[in-house]
Amino acid sequence: MIKNLIINCREKYNTYYKNVYFRAIVISLIAFFCLRIFTSSVLIIENFLPGPSSPYSGITQETLSGLEQQSVYSRLFVAPWYRWDTARYLEIADFGYDFNLINTVWPPLYPFLIKIFSFVFQPSTFAAILVANIFFIAGLFLTFLITKSLFNEDTAKQTIFFMSIFPTSFYFLAGYSESIFLTLSVGVFLLIGKKKWLWAGLLSALAALTRVQGIILVVPIFIELIRDYYKDKNLKQLIIHSFSCVYAPFAYGLFSLYVFFGLRVDWPWNMLSTYWDQHFGLPWEGIYFTLLSILGKNIHIDYTPNLVKIVNILLSLFSIYILIAIRKKIPLSLSIYSWTMLILVMGKIDYNNTLISTARYLLTIFPIFMGMSMVLKNRIIKTVYFSISMLLQTILLIFFFWFVWVA
Repeated sequence: MIKNLIINCREKYNTYYKNVYFRAIVISLIAFFCLRIFTSSVLIIENFLPGPSSPYSGITQETLSGLEQQSVYSRLFVAPWYRWDTARYLEIADFGYDFNLINTVWPPLYPFLIKIFSFVFQPSTFAAILVANIFFIAGLFLTFLITKSLFNEDTAKQTIFFMSIFPTSFYFLAGYSESIFLTLSVGVFLLIGKKKWLWAGLLSALAALTRVQGIILVVPIFIELIRDYYKDKNLKQLIIHSFSCVYAPFAYGLFSLYVFFGLRVDWPWNMLSTYWDQHFGLPWEGIYFTLLSILGKNIHIDYTPNLVKIVNILLSLFSIYILIAIRKKIPLSLSIYSWTMLILVMGKIDYNNTLISTARYLLTIFPIFMGMSMVLKNRIIKTVYFSISMLLQTILLIFFFWFVWVA
């Protein structure tokens, strides 16, 4: 009887596996659970070492202690993720922007989702992690589909593999907005491919309410609209569908107006500069000054480890190489979007003019991982990359747990 049940289950599985969506979700779940098990294992080991101390008042020791004392599960699987930006998102979700007005640099979609989930799932830190994890699975699923549509299934599988082993991929599982932004941005390109302009515009608006870089999604929408016009020569449809390019800047504009006139504080981009000591510069400026910083030429005090600075530089240069290598293999709109995002990522610098959070921001430029699957085909090279990447991810995750600034 058991044997027949196993045979029936296997037959049903094989039947379902013929469906591309089923294969996509299976591969996405496998990648998710592998990364989840790996990161949890590292953090569990860290839990048995002396506890880290919170480096600044934004993350209170009281909240962290409460998570550690609530239950064994909370101490091992929730408290280790209560770090850095996660605390900011939770402050917004639990108390609103009025609680700490310098939090207005973070758009509201992710805190809103945390608030919704926290009605059922407590503590809110767990809700934040749950939201991020669900969207990470969705992001992997959509990335698989779009890569398969552009190339083939083997490339799609390899893309998921490289996305999951990237040195900072643990941020997809943390209480950060990377997984949400990945899902929304990939979703926009899938909808563009199906000429669902309205829905593409709406998703781009949600992306802009997740991270300001979501506004850049209007660029590929506009490019594909123009290309579509040159095929059909339908000016009326071009004008109508062009409104989809307005949604993202309109959504972020409404949020900015709420901050400036509703909360009566400075614009979010000015707040980023005034209170967080971050601004935008030329892409090579960050690399140059980061190199000087590694050599001890800092103008201001800097607590970022040199290893993180080196990783930021190397991954930036590697990403440039990948995008150059695949420039003729991906659609023009996808290529321009990737380069624009990369310039913005490398252009975000701190008070020392050094790269900041570059290794994390690269996570959402999904064509980079498509490129890796096409460039890193040699088994030896792939093995070397896997070994180095996982070693770096382990070290950076330990840094993250110990409140050392990673990204």
